[in-house]
Amino acid sequence: MDLLEDRRPETLAEWLRQHPGVQIISRDRSKAYRRGATDGAPQAQQVVDRWHVLKNLRETIERFLSHTQIPEESKEEARQAISPRQKRTSGEQARSQGSRQRRLALYQKVVELSRQGGTIKGIATQLQISRQTVRKFVQAPAFPEQPKHAQTKSAIDEYRPYLSQRWQEGCQATGQLWREIQERGFAGSRMMVYRWVQLQQNQSDKEGARTLQQTPTMVKKIAPRQLAWLFLHDLDQLEQPEKQTLTLLRQAPQIELVYGLTQQFVTMMQERNAKPLDTWLWTCQTSGISDLMTFAQGLEQEGSALHAAFTLPYSNGPVEGKINKLKYIKRSMYGRSGFPLLRQKVLKAG
Repeated sequence: MDLLEDRRPETLAEWLRQHPGVQIISRDRSKAYRRGATDGAPQAQQVVDRWHVLKNLRETIERFLSHTQIPEESKEEARQAISPRQKRTSGEQARSQGSRQRRLALYQKVVELSRQGGTIKGIATQLQISRQTVRKFVQAPAFPEQPKHAQTKSAIDEYRPYLSQRWQEGCQATGQLWREIQERGFAGSRMMVYRWVQLQQNQSDKEGARTLQQTPTMVKKIAPRQLAWLFLHDLDQLEQPEKQTLTLLRQAPQIELVYGLTQQFVTMMQERNAKPLDTWLWTCQTSGISDLMTFAQGLEQEGSALHAAFTLPYSNGPVEGKINKLKYIKRSMYGRSGFPLLRQKVLKAG
């Protein structure tokens, strides 16, 4: 239909005035889009996109878990429910440390500007970072370390006994080991074998000859992002280790309350049932959990657009596909042209 030059509410409102007759507007929860749609087409029914609402709910749960004290026994069991990751190479560790130092310096700048009276928007503009990052740094009681990545199974896991056997027999060439396990069905890259070889060499230097199977399970903290997904999923669709993790987490009363409310919300959305919505919002606002209270207050401001999300079939799905195409076309231009050409390429793309 059209491609607008920016996302300012005035631009959207003006376009809608020039194209009267719009009846349905599906949008995300951006205040700019809400204002532009209201000013430009007050007669239209706005519909909040369901995917974006669930995304915001997951982010709320993630923030809640990031500052919630989880019982120690739950932490231990949850960590053991996840398979150990392969250790990183020394180069990867050095890059990770450098990234942490740069992030720490940015955190210190944000805190200092905030102490000088800077606003979240002003700091974000000055440092060229997102307001979400500024808000996270300002609200954190101390430097927020990056969450550890979730520990997952590797394609090389089932070939480790064979690799260990060949290592003990004296075959320590990455290329040879890679070709041998390829003949046995390994579909991974040569780099995965190279990292395994590096790990063996590092262990040999520190502890003598020792196979990967003999290495104790690494205990790592599970990131709140990973745990938040468990709250949104149907319990019957989770794997057994994930069910055990969730059961242990729910021993904490606050976590149990958040989990119950999350499941209620997901069920309402799946069944397109808006009747319990007002009660759900009130329960969140009286729960005493600040993250849920803020989320519910934000949803209340959506008004009829939120109720429409539960009752009408419209969503941003088709538009997201067009956005994907837009990004592809934009990147293919390599910044060599301006908006007028981009608009023509998008509108005339087949």
